[in-house]
Amino acid sequence: MGAIVKFTVKNIIDLWFAEDTPLRQFKIKMNPTLWAMCQQIGQDFKAPSGRLVQKQYRKSDKVAFAKLVLEGLEKAQTAVDKDVLELTY
Repeated sequence: MGAIVKFTVKNIIDLWFAEDTPLRQFKIKMNPTLWAMCQQIGQDFKAPSGRLVQKQYRKSDKVAFAKLVLEGLEKAQTAVDKDVLELTY
Protein backbone atom coordinates (compact mmCIF):
# COMPACT_ATOMS: atom_id res chain seq x y z
CA MET A 1 0.00 0.00 0.00
CA GLY A 2 1.34 3.43 -0.92
CA ALA A 3 0.25 5.11 2.31
CA ILE A 4 2.96 3.43 4.40
CA VAL A 5 6.08 5.40 3.62
CA LYS A 6 9.72 4.43 3.84
CA PHE A 7 11.76 6.41 6.33
CA THR A 8 13.66 8.63 3.92
CA VAL A 9 14.56 12.32 4.02
CA LYS A 10 12.28 13.11 1.08
CA ASN A 11 9.29 11.25 2.52
CA ILE A 12 9.68 12.95 5.90
CA ILE A 13 9.88 16.38 4.26
CA ASP A 14 6.84 15.59 2.10
CA LEU A 15 4.84 14.43 5.11
CA TRP A 16 5.77 17.15 7.60
CA PHE A 17 5.98 20.23 5.38
CA ALA A 18 3.17 19.45 2.92
CA GLU A 19 -0.17 21.20 2.77
CA ASP A 20 -2.88 19.57 4.81
CA THR A 21 -4.97 17.40 2.50
CA PRO A 22 -7.06 14.25 2.99
CA LEU A 23 -4.23 12.18 1.47
CA ARG A 24 -1.73 13.66 3.94
CA GLN A 25 -4.09 12.93 6.82
CA PHE A 26 -4.38 9.33 5.62
CA LYS A 27 -0.58 9.01 5.44
CA ILE A 28 -0.31 10.40 8.97
CA LYS A 29 -2.85 7.84 10.17
CA MET A 30 -0.96 5.01 8.46
CA ASN A 31 2.45 6.10 9.83
CA PRO A 32 1.88 6.93 13.51
CA THR A 33 5.46 6.25 14.61
CA LEU A 34 6.90 8.55 11.98
CA TRP A 35 4.35 11.26 12.71
CA ALA A 36 4.96 11.06 16.46
CA MET A 37 8.71 11.46 15.95
CA CYS A 38 8.14 14.41 13.61
CA GLN A 39 6.00 16.07 16.27
CA GLN A 40 8.58 15.40 18.95
CA ILE A 41 11.45 16.83 16.89
CA GLY A 42 9.29 19.72 15.66
CA GLN A 43 8.75 21.01 19.20
CA ASP A 44 12.39 21.94 19.76
CA PHE A 45 13.71 22.25 16.21
CA LYS A 46 15.68 25.37 15.41
CA ALA A 47 16.34 25.89 11.71
CA PRO A 48 20.06 26.17 10.89
CA SER A 49 19.29 29.20 8.73
CA GLY A 50 17.75 30.94 11.73
CA ARG A 51 14.36 31.31 10.10
CA LEU A 52 11.50 31.12 12.54
CA VAL A 53 8.54 30.54 10.20
CA GLN A 54 8.22 27.04 8.79
CA LYS A 55 6.94 28.29 5.43
CA GLN A 56 10.19 30.24 5.00
CA TYR A 57 12.50 27.29 5.69
CA ARG A 58 15.19 26.63 3.15
CA LYS A 59 15.68 23.18 1.71
CA SER A 60 18.70 22.71 3.99
CA ASP A 61 16.50 23.44 7.01
CA LYS A 62 14.00 20.81 5.92
CA VAL A 63 16.78 18.29 5.30
CA ALA A 64 18.23 18.99 8.77
CA PHE A 65 14.79 18.40 10.29
CA ALA A 66 14.34 15.12 8.40
CA LYS A 67 17.78 13.89 9.47
CA LEU A 68 16.95 14.59 13.11
CA VAL A 69 13.74 12.63 12.71
CA LEU A 70 15.64 9.70 11.19
CA GLU A 71 18.15 9.78 14.06
CA GLY A 72 15.32 9.82 16.58
CA LEU A 73 13.64 6.87 14.88
CA GLU A 74 16.91 4.96 14.87
CA LYS A 75 17.45 5.61 18.60
CA ALA A 76 13.89 4.60 19.38
CA GLN A 77 14.27 1.37 17.39
CA THR A 78 17.55 0.60 19.16
CA ALA A 79 15.84 1.04 22.54
CA VAL A 80 13.02 -1.30 21.48
CA ASP A 81 15.53 -3.87 20.24
CA LYS A 82 17.38 -3.76 23.59
CA ASP A 83 14.12 -4.24 25.49
CA VAL A 84 13.18 -7.23 23.35
CA LEU A 85 16.65 -8.71 23.79
CA GLU A 86 16.41 -8.34 27.58
CA LEU A 87 13.00 -10.02 27.60
CA THR A 88 14.34 -13.04 25.75
CA TYR A 89 17.01 -13.79 28.38
